[in-house]
Amino acid sequence: MKHKGIWLINGLLALFAVPIAVMILIRRVDGSGYVETGRSRLAALAVLGAVVLIVILCELIYLLMAHAVKKG
Repeated sequence: MKHKGIWLINGLLALFAVPIAVMILIRRVDGSGYVETGRSRLAALAVLGAVVLIVILCELIYLLMAHAVKKG
């Protein structure tokens, strides 16, 4: 199984991102006492999505570079 590290990172990412997203959708008040609205929940989910997207882009760049090195 190639790229075991990427599979491990993806598993950990899913293990942490899904419960955090559920917590964002369920909570009524955040840690600072701010009452959550629909817009603030969407903003929090957008930040979480951006972090996940950055990790996925880094993995894709790594895989493309590994493929290019293997090919050439």
